[in-house]
Amino acid sequence: MAINSWGQNRVENTNSLLTWLIQKDHITHLERKSNAGVFYDTTYLKKQSLVDESLKNIPNLCIKDMLSPGEVEIFKTVPRMLMQTDWKKKYPKLKVKFVTDDYVEYKEIQNDSFIVYTFSEPLFLNKDNSRVLIGESFICGMVCGRIDLLLCEFKNGNWQLLGRAVVENE
Repeated sequence: MAINSWGQNRVENTNSLLTWLIQKDHITHLERKSNAGVFYDTTYLKKQSLVDESLKNIPNLCIKDMLSPGEVEIFKTVPRMLMQTDWKKKYPKLKVKFVTDDYVEYKEIQNDSFIVYTFSEPLFLNKDNSRVLIGESFICGMVCGRIDLLLCEFKNGNWQLLGRAVVENE
């Protein structure tokens, strides 16, 4: 298990990243399994759809502009389908209600107006695991949802969002 410069391994980094995202985005319902590699389509890097924290478009900028050439190459090596992680099994202490893709459960959630989030596997971009791309999506009923690609960095003891690219918006 590789330890990075701030004393955590990738499992601990992923746990702290997910915990931070759940708190930051006020997530109450999370898809039990990760959405594997669907967020890592190379066309997503070039989409001119970067938004700030208030979701206002940032013109003439895409997520690729925020990555080094080496980080872009790492992104290109991600297999089209990664193994899925069972978040509930691997990170049982996350403070969310885990949801399966069972139709009945989704129907109940939609009737109660809950938003269900999904995360991809994180793609760590450097040796100390302090820069990461992670996909985040949510569905809110049959007509609402969005897929984002987030660039995050662990700096000064905290995770920070450096960029959010809206990949799809329904």
